Amino acid sequence: MFGDSVSGKVGTKARAHAGWLLVALAGASGVGMSSEAQGWYATGTFGLTTQSDQRLAYTRPGGAAATNQVLPLDNGFLAGGAVGRYFGDAWRIEVEFMYQSVDHPAVTLGTGGPSGDGNYASTTVAANVLREFNLFGSPRARTYAGLGAVYLTEVDVDFESAGVERSFSGSGTGIQAVLGARYPLGERAFVDAGLRYLLASDQEMDGEEGTVGKIKADYEPLSLTLSFGWRF
Repeated sequence: MFGDSVSGKVGTKARAHAGWLLVALAGASGVGMSSEAQGWYATGTFGLTTQSDQRLAYTRPGGAAATNQVLPLDNGFLAGGAVGRYFGDAWRIEVEFMYQSVDHPAVTLGTGGPSGDGNYASTTVAANVLREFNLFGSPRARTYAGLGAVYLTEVDVDFESAGVERSFSGSGTGIQAVLGARYPLGERAFVDAGLRYLLASDQEMDGEEGTVGKIKADYEPLSLTLSFGWRF
């Protein structure tokens, strides 16, 4: 796991420069893929996730609102998979499903609000459009950059204290930027290392199973990923 200081530096740098990296790579001259690299593929992905502290707006009927509560966030993990297909020499489209979660320490949201430690997590479905490049000058290692449209099938934040959990969940949309490199391990197998940043602003989460109130917050995890794949 990264330390808190390292996580903050990585998150800040990625948010500031991910867009510029995508633009720069999109303007670079790509080198055509060999015909055997085209077609369908599937990947399984695992990764380390971090997220900068987020400001929450907590409201509940008949109670005082906590509109500027800071939720400190730590590190966590990502897991999921994707199915994709190449179109042309360097372009590919893929559909993915991901679960990612980061932990938070004990906090209290306003007077009478939820309290305790827990996590901030999501399940997402995304469609990514990616372009591959020969950035390293290698005939085997293929770098890539892309953007994805993301649907958060569920985003939730939990608070647990004295064995009682209070959860808030919702759904929404976002976008993500993806950078990485892919290297073949054989005729069909390959390994993929990447960096991804998801931004979903103003997510609204309602209390679940008797939990009163509503939370509104941004959701923006940054992940380092390792994928193993197979072409078919």
